[in-house]
Amino acid sequence: MNTSFNTLNSVFQSVTNSYKYYWWLAILRILKRKGDSKINMDDVVFEMLELVWFPVNYYKISLGKTDQLSKYIKEIQIEFDIRDQVDESELKFILNEERNHPLISRIVKNVLRYVPYRFIRPWFPELSGLKDQEVNGQIQQLQVLGFEYGPYRVSDSEIFIDSNWMDFISNNYSLIENYSLFELFKYVEKNNPSISNISLKLFKPQTRKLTASTKLWKTFIMQSGNDHFCVFENKPLSHINELSIDHFIPWSFVSHDEMWNLHPMEKGLNSSKGNKSPGPLYVERFVNLQNAFVGFQIQSKTLENSYRNFFDFNLESSLSDGTFKNIFESRIHQDLELMRKMGFQSFC
Repeated sequence: MNTSFNTLNSVFQSVTNSYKYYWWLAILRILKRKGDSKINMDDVVFEMLELVWFPVNYYKISLGKTDQLSKYIKEIQIEFDIRDQVDESELKFILNEERNHPLISRIVKNVLRYVPYRFIRPWFPELSGLKDQEVNGQIQQLQVLGFEYGPYRVSDSEIFIDSNWMDFISNNYSLIENYSLFELFKYVEKNNPSISNISLKLFKPQTRKLTASTKLWKTFIMQSGNDHFCVFENKPLSHINELSIDHFIPWSFVSHDEMWNLHPMEKGLNSSKGNKSPGPLYVERFVNLQNAFVGFQIQSKTLENSYRNFFDFNLESSLSDGTFKNIFESRIHQDLELMRKMGFQSFC
């Protein structure tokens, strides 16, 4: 199996589209869930679309200028009016319910025209130099003659996982999955050089823990809630009816819960904001609020470490001379401009 696994490494070399990564990861997920060596190829495509949803539609990362999976998942979102942060079970239900819809049928057909064969082509050295349009037929013919190289055999609408590979995957699932994810991570990172926390943006976002942040903001509001105002509604913080702690720059962009990016707002408004980018109008309000909040933390000796990590200057003196506001506002605008280029919608 060493030679066969080394060939898997060659599959991910010089890749210009994401389909090979997601095709293989989808197969692994189905195998883990069902444990059956016979897999319907339509199901693999649906699994691929589910895997691609959050990186493309929620985090807005690029899978490459010519990537077809990105194009397909955006078409699906528009056609069926699906929100960015859709529940995975809901997305799975929609794809299965609409499997006969012309758009879904076209996408499945396009993916299956080449992907199942292109993925296993490296295990067939006999095909070196063969024209692309001849590869499918040659692989089918070689498999009929008994050449069952690679992880699976293609048959009509199904693939059959090789018994040796079934054992290998079963005994080394985490190793194989982590290796495949690492290769995908390198590919995505190369296509998104300016984006941070790429590894976190390959999956559905996890539940955030904002208990400590909420407690500190509540203390600030109790002390100064009449003097400081909500960023989006411009009303006193003390007038918030149902408190929610919001990520000013959406979590889908920053992928962290650091205090310098948080502020209090009405829960209902937070839900409607979702992962939209705040308009430039709100930046000054947010910076002013954070300026006061940092001052409160310094005075009460509760300053959160993320501020000192994010701002490489003396915070205490910067609050009064305007340095904090000027530098912070500039950095916020830089992130918002990058979000605009990535395709995030604006919240006004």
